[in-house]
Amino acid sequence: MSSRAASWILFAALALVWPLPMVGLEGSRVPVARFAELAAALSVLVALEGAGGMVGLMLLLLWGHVLVYGLALYGVSRLVVRFGLSRLPARVGAGAVAAVLVGLLAWGVFGRPYDSLFHHSEAHASLLELYR
Repeated sequence: MSSRAASWILFAALALVWPLPMVGLEGSRVPVARFAELAAALSVLVALEGAGGMVGLMLLLLWGHVLVYGLALYGVSRLVVRFGLSRLPARVGAGAVAAVLVGLLAWGVFGRPYDSLFHHSEAHASLLELYR
């Protein structure tokens, strides 16, 4: 597996699973993909209804989170590959990427690491509950 492919796979896994806080709404910790999902839905609403009032501010806040956190997670994935996985033999590196991917998904599905003010009524949610 090339280092570029490993970086993108790790980035995608982190963007789909790793919980990050939402600035401005205390108590919300969701993955970047959830911020992108909410931002895309709100973008459709803004296109239909306009960006007046809090809607425009919320749209900027959500897309800002996607951009900043997305760049940060991509940087983390590049650093992990460059300083960790690239030093391993190719087969071991591919296995390590697969193990990280499976571990992250298992933690997201079987754990309850997410707090969202936008979806569920419980204090914590799993990955399946978050994207339901």
